Amino acid sequence: MRLALVLCCVIIPVCNQVCGQEQQGVFQFFPVPNLKFNFDRDVPFKQADFGDNFLRQIVGDRDQQKQQLARIEVSEADESKLGKNQFSLFAKKLKSQRIGLTDKGKDVAYLHQLINKLRPLMTNRDRYSSISIYVADSPLTDARSFPGGTIVIFRGLLKFVTNEAALVGILGHELSHLDRQHQLEQFKNSLLAEQTINGGVKDYGQFAGFSQVMMNSFMTPYALEQEKEADLDGCRWAFQAGYDPREFAEIFRRLNDRFPDRQNPAPSFLRSHPYHIDRFMAIRDTSRKLIKTTPDQQLIRGRETLRRRQAHR
Repeated sequence: MRLALVLCCVIIPVCNQVCGQEQQGVFQFFPVPNLKFNFDRDVPFKQADFGDNFLRQIVGDRDQQKQQLARIEVSEADESKLGKNQFSLFAKKLKSQRIGLTDKGKDVAYLHQLINKLRPLMTNRDRYSSISIYVADSPLTDARSFPGGTIVIFRGLLKFVTNEAALVGILGHELSHLDRQHQLEQFKNSLLAEQTINGGVKDYGQFAGFSQVMMNSFMTPYALEQEKEADLDGCRWAFQAGYDPREFAEIFRRLNDRFPDRQNPAPSFLRSHPYHIDRFMAIRDTSRKLIKTTPDQQLIRGRETLRRRQAHR
């Protein structure tokens, strides 16, 4: 167990650095150039040794963890403060790279219109009654959401999508991270760790549980699961809003074709995002099931709507 903990603490930071430090809540597209890492060759372990059972030994049972975290409430004020701090750091990073951010203009107004179609589908829509939207003046195909209800869309992403339906799927993905409070999980783990410390650790059984809580407070090993949840929410919400969800899936097929060497051979718990091709197939399959429920429904693709929108000035 100690070896596993040490290994996890060593490998994860290295992998995060190699993989471009993709963050939770990020709809990250940008590829890792010239990644040649081979897990079975470059470390003295096999990828198969690091499956779900290994992860369960490290951080405990996922269902039990969810139940523990569900009992921890984060006030809207605390979430807003956390989100503002994270967004401020992100904005400073963009500024250092000479990337501008704007919350005004035609593109921002257009994105607000699409968000307003999706927000009523959120379970926690009352908590996020107002969504702030920024456009980053960068060619990266990226989008990010922050606690409290802030979403950043990169201009490269607006150029990459070919129709409104695909863009709606992406916005649904980001809203899902907020709705499911994915970005708050690490914060909740920290609160749980604090509660455990204050409650005291009296025996080895408690210590084992305490070590897992502390591990969770410093890492979020279920980012892959959260990305899948957000993908499927984006797919379902796009469909419920009248859009063709297959266009959302098509984004990942195009990305897979565009970046064929993107796949990282590391085990799943070391990756923050599923492979593009896996995301494509999961969203495609869910889309087909949804469409079968109402086969005669006329679904919106919105290619011309997206094309005719007035460019940001």
